[in-house]
Amino acid sequence: MISVKKYRLKEEGRRRFRVLNYEMRIVCPICGRVLLVIGTRRRGIIDSAGEKLTLIIRRLRCKDCRVIHHELPDTIVPYKRHCAESIEKVIAGEATAVYCDSTTASRIRAWWAVCHLYFESVLASLREKYGTVFSNPPALKETVRAVVNAHLWVHTRSAVLSC
Repeated sequence: MISVKKYRLKEEGRRRFRVLNYEMRIVCPICGRVLLVIGTRRRGIIDSAGEKLTLIIRRLRCKDCRVIHHELPDTIVPYKRHCAESIEKVIAGEATAVYCDSTTASRIRAWWAVCHLYFESVLASLREKYGTVFSNPPALKETVRAVVNAHLWVHTRSAVLSC
């Protein structure tokens, strides 16, 4: 998967939006080669107002290593249904400002408790290796984008619990 920062949402129906990417060049996070568009897929998300939206995201395949990636806007946290803004509010303890039940909020906080040290380690590694500059403290969107685009997102529950 790839996280993009410069995009626009084009409405294609009631609560259905196509993600239009404005970033100049999208390369494979594994090998750095060109990605080709092979189709689209739907991705459900719950926005900060509690509305369910459907985003149409592009599927990309690397020309060399043949791995398929999905192009996600930075408002999406991979494998989460709530938008990044809502997740950030839950993590900050502002759960009353978010449209999710208490069980979901507690699961989000538990996920963050397990993963935030891993994310901090990835950011420190990117700082040291590439000289990447992050805000202090980095926002959730910035953290997710860096980890995803470095191809270091842990995506299975068993792998997350072991880190």
